[in-house]
Order: sequence, then C-alpha cells, then structure tokens
Amino acid sequence: MNVKIEVNEQGSGCKVWLDDNVVSFQNLKEAQAYVAQLQGRIEAAPSSFALRDKGSETA
Repeated sequence: MNVKIEVNEQGSGCKVWLDDNVVSFQNLKEAQAYVAQLQGRIEAAPSSFALRDKGSETA
C-alpha cells in the first residue's frame, strides 16, 4: 500500500492518500497520527493485509 501525505498549499488542511483512496484532515498533526495508527495496525497483523495468490485459493 502506498501512503502519502499531501499538505494543502494554502495551509487549510491536508490529505492522506492510501493508494487511490483519500482521507482528509484539518491539519498535518492529525494526518500524521492517522498514518502512525494505520502503520501500527498493519505491523500488528501483517498476515491480514497480505495479498493472496488467486491460484492458491480453495472453495
């Protein structure tokens, strides 16, 4: 997953991009806290976010 924080040039908020999805925040501090929390959750359960090989799935 590609994560990027984009700060509004006028200083009115920022966006966190998660691949092609976006979440808006009022300030950089909130955006950074969100990313840190998200990364912590991913690291705590990496197998939950692993991509599966479609050929290995069983019905």
